[in-house]
Amino acid sequence: MAPSQPLPIAMPDSLRRARSKRKPLRGALMRYQDRIAEVLGEARGQRVMIRSIHADGVERRTAVKWRNLVPLEEQLF
Repeated sequence: MAPSQPLPIAMPDSLRRARSKRKPLRGALMRYQDRIAEVLGEARGQRVMIRSIHADGVERRTAVKWRNLVPLEEQLF
C-alpha cells in the first residue's frame, strides 16, 4: 500500500480574501460599513485615516483598522 498523501483542500473564500488583502494605498476608494470612504493615509496600530460622508450628510475623518475596509466592487451603485 502506498503512503497516503493529503488531499488538496480548497481554501475558503473568506481566508483567501483575508490573505490577499493588503494595506490600502492613499487615495483609494474603499467600502467601510455602509459607506464609501477615501483613504487619506496611515495612522497608528494597523489603522488608516479615512474620509467619508455619514448618514447625516456631514463629512468626517476617522481612524479605522485597515482590515475592516473592503475594496469596491466593479459597480458602485
